Amino acid sequence: MLDLNLIGRRIKELRKERGLTQSAFAEEMHVCFQAVSNWERGITPPDLDNIIQIASYFGILVDELIRPAEQEYYIGVDGGGTKTEFVVVSAEGTVVKRLLLGGSNPNDIGYGESAALLTGALDKLISEFRYVKAVFLGIAGISTGDYRERLLSELGRRHPGVKIDVKNDSYNLLMQDDSAGMAIISGTGSVVFVRDGDSFKRLGGWGYLLDEAGSAYDIGREALRLALYEEDMKRKPSLLSKMLRKKLNTGTVWEHIKTVYSEGKPHIASLASLVFEAYERGDENAAKILDKTAKALAELVNGGVEIYGASPFALASGGLFEHYGATLIKMIERYSSVKIRICELPPVFGACRMAYMMCGSRAGEDFMKNYKASFGDKK
Repeated sequence: MLDLNLIGRRIKELRKERGLTQSAFAEEMHVCFQAVSNWERGITPPDLDNIIQIASYFGILVDELIRPAEQEYYIGVDGGGTKTEFVVVSAEGTVVKRLLLGGSNPNDIGYGESAALLTGALDKLISEFRYVKAVFLGIAGISTGDYRERLLSELGRRHPGVKIDVKNDSYNLLMQDDSAGMAIISGTGSVVFVRDGDSFKRLGGWGYLLDEAGSAYDIGREALRLALYEEDMKRKPSLLSKMLRKKLNTGTVWEHIKTVYSEGKPHIASLASLVFEAYERGDENAAKILDKTAKALAELVNGGVEIYGASPFALASGGLFEHYGATLIKMIERYSSVKIRICELPPVFGACRMAYMMCGSRAGEDFMKNYKASFGDKK
């Protein structure tokens, strides 16, 4: 028995891929508009002659139009310094599984550990969802050296029947809105990517050893430096220093220094929240630290416009924008006229869209609506 809903969905997908309205398609098929509408809604099926004509028009076999198709899946991956998110979506954009693991930036944890995390998770997901057509990985730091080529080679060897691509995490962000000229990421680290045709130019993102501002790591480090300076110079503790000692449960920050060095970058970055809290409570030192951060980020987006002629519209993502976006954007606006908008959907949506588009599909409004409606249900 023919599945009328299945045939209707298939006709609608094929029609939309061609960019045809129902009326235009009806003209091509020499039928009335209502006939096409009834086909697509599963009310009445095309007759045999119409089925043959439709299959011929779209260059497919009749069997491909009427037989139940196995569900196709696509996987998007967003990897940063603190976390890596894997999302499996259907061809309609519906989220069917989410997986959250630790950071995968190879510059932070080494290429071997990063590759093990990414390949291990994808092995499990591809084995669970049998018909995965494409995977896109947007990973922070993957453009360093030959990391990208090595990871692509390893994934290609493991999954030869799946289309796989690996890029830096800017693709995840800029794929959310095709009109954005830049992507500004400020989380554990910070970087700005400028759209340049089909590729991107990088501004900043030198890594925590060299970057001076713009990241949670730098904000947390500046708070520690302030407290240590006040202790060494016997200065009266500022509000920020008092809050830091309370958070760290220590009499002096110096007593905590071993933990700072043993736990490293993520621990230092986690202290950025105190600086924003102290700023809201009127602490001048916190205001200076955040002003430095905002000025550094403003210089990067201004550089995108001045050097590369980018559109003065940037999409923002990362932990700092996620939690303190309104405050941070207001401060950046002191030094830049670039319009900054925080992404409505998480960066991993851009990775899912990239995976879908790797197979020649458009991933338009319906894809986004289905994703948005189902994303929160698959934690």
